[in-house]
Amino acid sequence: MHRLLKIRIVRDFERLEEQARRHLEAVLEARPACVSFRPAVDFYETTQGLLLRMELAGVEPQNVSLSLAGQELIIRGHRQPPPPEGLRRFIHLEMGFGCFERCFRLPIAIDPQGVEARFAEGILEVRLPRKISLSRTIPVKITLESE
Repeated sequence: MHRLLKIRIVRDFERLEEQARRHLEAVLEARPACVSFRPAVDFYETTQGLLLRMELAGVEPQNVSLSLAGQELIIRGHRQPPPPEGLRRFIHLEMGFGCFERCFRLPIAIDPQGVEARFAEGILEVRLPRKISLSRTIPVKITLESE
């Protein structure tokens, strides 16, 4: 029972945070607020780089877009509610529908050419490989003072 209460409180705070963000964006006119829901995300650092997994049940892959700008990954999309047959009224609604957008600041340098995204069984998986730093030894030249 306590676990369910904690989960409910976390969801309520996430909704409140999302509403506050939308209102702030609307006030600052940073960009049009289109966010209707916020999909759950797990974000990991691995030895190969970063791995992001986003829960997108009911979202069609063609309705998802990813963009990488510097050290920021932006995922946008849209989920349509399934039209139930013979709908008379809604009794209880918790599933989010409409537009979503999630932005992530990448904590490490990544190779943008190696980024891969896969969508399977309602999970979007984005692999962001580490950028391999090119290192070299720089020789120190000795110059004579007479030159």
